[in-house]
Amino acid sequence: MQIVIYKEKDVLGKLSTRDLYEENFDIGDVEFVNYYYDEIIKRNVVVAMIDDESKVISMVHLNPYLYNISGKERWVHYLVAIATRKDYRKKGYMSRVLDEALKYLQSLHEPFCYVVPISDAVKGIYERFGFEEVCKFTLDKFSDDAYDIYPVKTEEYLNLMKKEQYFLDLEDESYKESLQKKPVMIKLLDTEGISFKSIEMLKNKKIYVCQEV
Repeated sequence: MQIVIYKEKDVLGKLSTRDLYEENFDIGDVEFVNYYYDEIIKRNVVVAMIDDESKVISMVHLNPYLYNISGKERWVHYLVAIATRKDYRKKGYMSRVLDEALKYLQSLHEPFCYVVPISDAVKGIYERFGFEEVCKFTLDKFSDDAYDIYPVKTEEYLNLMKKEQYFLDLEDESYKESLQKKPVMIKLLDTEGISFKSIEMLKNKKIYVCQEV
């Protein structure tokens, strides 16, 4: 077993994670998975544990967004598609992958990263890695409300949100209600030049997180 980091240009390596993605998540319409592996995979980084035959055993996807943080533009990553093959769970592989992912993000000197657990029940998993809940997920993809921390509305970001809105509109109301209950958890990485130095200070900020992937 070894850990690999598939960066932006390592498309083939990232495509090799698709079967693990489909194994672990309720993919619904295959159109969404096609969108993810056609579009999102081109711009993200994947940290993975692979076996001797290069089969992906465990993974986390690091999806980048340019954020305005109290007036300063900084890149941050959203951790998604966190999964381990069923036959390899409870062996510590996910912990090793998450550790490596956080080290990688720290090397980029990003201020923080975040994750949106599927429910409050699994928050404890991420708390062990230093994540803390700061707000709830937001459904409105194009909010103009005043936030302290929010994604910069670049052309790329707006196009991504249009795609996400398309898929969100296909969901029923119960799914949308469940999304709004999901906790947004943040781990501070490098607060140099940022006005907040602790999670407690961050909790006093108005934070906008709406992207599902």
